[in-house]
Amino acid sequence: MIHKLVHIKNVGKFYNYNSGSNNWNGIFKKVTTIYAENGSGKTTFTQIIKSLSENNNEIIQRRKSFGSTEPISIHFSDDNKTQIKFSSNKWNKQLTDVEIFDFLFVESNVYLITLGNYENPGTFFEVVIGNEAINLFNTIKEYRTERKRLGQRKRNLRLKLKSASNDVDKNKIERRIHEASERIGKISIEILRLEKELEIVAENFGKLYLQKINEYLKYFSTNLQLTKLNKKGSRFVYYLKISNFDVRSESDSISLKHTLSEGEKNALALSFFLARLSLKTNLSDYLVLFDDPISSLDYNRRHVTINLLASLARKANQFILLSHDLNFIKDFTSSVSDTLNLKIINNGTTSIFIEQDINKETLTGIFKDLLVLDTFVKYGESGNYDKRDVVRCIRPCIEGLFRIKYFNYIDDTKWLGDIIEMIKNADQSSVFFRQKENLDDLCDINDYSKIYHHSNPNYLEIPINTEELRTYCKRTIEILMKI
Repeated sequence: MIHKLVHIKNVGKFYNYNSGSNNWNGIFKKVTTIYAENGSGKTTFTQIIKSLSENNNEIIQRRKSFGSTEPISIHFSDDNKTQIKFSSNKWNKQLTDVEIFDFLFVESNVYLITLGNYENPGTFFEVVIGNEAINLFNTIKEYRTERKRLGQRKRNLRLKLKSASNDVDKNKIERRIHEASERIGKISIEILRLEKELEIVAENFGKLYLQKINEYLKYFSTNLQLTKLNKKGSRFVYYLKISNFDVRSESDSISLKHTLSEGEKNALALSFFLARLSLKTNLSDYLVLFDDPISSLDYNRRHVTINLLASLARKANQFILLSHDLNFIKDFTSSVSDTLNLKIINNGTTSIFIEQDINKETLTGIFKDLLVLDTFVKYGESGNYDKRDVVRCIRPCIEGLFRIKYFNYIDDTKWLGDIIEMIKNADQSSVFFRQKENLDDLCDINDYSKIYHHSNPNYLEIPINTEELRTYCKRTIEILMKI
């Protein structure tokens, strides 16, 4: 599958991305997550993989970076170290065995399943029905091609017959016409037989598919159920029960597009996609990519979605999850071992991929403030935290720990200054009496930090000495150990 991303240039927000120029070497793992805020390049990356899997060059061309006059260039390598490149507006090879779930899947696949025709096979036929039906379909297609060729031969022979000059030549031509007609007749009979067989295979598989969809729908929506699947021409029309009311996917009177909520559309589409994957006998050969699978799903469906995706990630050859929900990625990562966590950011010039410490980035409250203080103690200004952001973490850390330790005695209206007063006034019967030994340090730290608090109208004008701040960060961490 995809082993390494080398570069992306002039596609979407990726004006000039080269792996290895930041803290990621470009090498994917079996399971990779990619976090990105909306508009940073998440969808662009998904469309690049889709273009590669479909060998559809237009997908890439439509995403050329605004204002760029340079050509689009994309470079991957697969697990055999074969180079996969997009240049001169085309891919040098196609990546097969890829399944992608994104917003386009929702729009394209929820409302109708189609068999397609012999020139343009449909999504349902190609991907869902399975190898038996594919083989039948290809055999029918070969017979139809032969019948068409024989029909053209007959027309050519009839023209030749008109200009034949003797009976011997006429007899030869008539015999060849007769042979072609006999062969066409046999082919037509065989095509009819195979088409009936294909219909049975497709219908049986369609019923199994419907059953699988409903199995997944139970996880995501109690209001939706598929009740029937009928073949109509080259299409399968399914009946959807919405809160005990039956509607057809082809119905003109009721538009599913407008009847279903966004959450229900997503639940239905996700169920279609997961059912499709569950019916694959060679899922271990596939790269499976999900782009925001929980979009429009409520919080209660997140847990089951994570479990289903984690199971898929273990079965697939390669699994890539993209999301703008950092906590969703964290929860998924905790369910799958050895996951590579990436993040797409903009460095001021181009979108880039960097490795992400998912646990640190999802810290909140006192834990996040403590991380800021500890990082500044260890690395100073090279830790990439602004000094004013650092100094503002000092008081919340101390206040937060006091509120946790004395949760029955300190309410949300009390701040560090109030807590210090409670300690000052504490007698031996008070729970705060033991903190008197820390009083001098607490007062000193409070006096230092409040200078830079936003309640001080001049706090932005007061310079911050790096080493002094580092000392107070150390003292804060030490006092937290004593509290």
